[in-house]
Amino acid sequence: MITLLPHFDIIELRPLNITTFTRPFLDFLYPPVCIACNKPLPDGSQKVCIDCWEAIPLITKHLSLYQETRMKLLSDGNISDLVACFVFEKEGPFQHIVHALKYKEYKSIGLDLGMYIAKVLKELNLEVDILIPVPLHRIKYRERGYNQSEFIARGIASIIGKPIVSNAVRRIRYTQTQTNLNIEERHKNLENAFELIPHSSVILSRKKCLLVDDVITTGATTNSCAQTILSAGSVEIIAAAAALAE
Repeated sequence: MITLLPHFDIIELRPLNITTFTRPFLDFLYPPVCIACNKPLPDGSQKVCIDCWEAIPLITKHLSLYQETRMKLLSDGNISDLVACFVFEKEGPFQHIVHALKYKEYKSIGLDLGMYIAKVLKELNLEVDILIPVPLHRIKYRERGYNQSEFIARGIASIIGKPIVSNAVRRIRYTQTQTNLNIEERHKNLENAFELIPHSSVILSRKKCLLVDDVITTGATTNSCAQTILSAGSVEIIAAAAALAE
């Protein structure tokens, strides 16, 4: 049995508070609409309409995007496998969904996405010991107030019952946006971008980790973070993302 050091943040799963009494009044003033298409929603507890969810292409193991992304991740030797659910299409429903999660505080969307990932993990019979959300730099965290990948990890944990380690590794370089960079530039942009928190090997050693992110494109961020985690003695890292993008 490994004893966790006090300074490690093991996130406890708590039920979301539902404002039972104020919701009907708020729904009357501000009728709920889908965050992806702005169409009215019959159920105010939902954030995305069924039509938008069904319009998002699903990831399958035969999809070329999945195969190419998985090959990129595995080629560096830091990642052993890849789990993903949706295809990120520019201006498509998923882009609006993840934008709402990252910038509009729709944190419950992260929980939903995590549950989708957990379902795929179970279907593939993949087991892990701990979940690690890809960390944000402290400047981005301060601007946003939360890490969207952490909420995705919470959704996964609610299904598979594994602990979340939120700060065994931290991001120490405030990297420029990756959007307009090619693969080589993205890797260079992320060199030495992560570091281990002191004594993190106590919790990471001999652990099979699920490294959780919202969207994976080239895999440069995932590989850089995974390399850092492996240096603490982790035995295996599986990458997990809600979506893959070209």
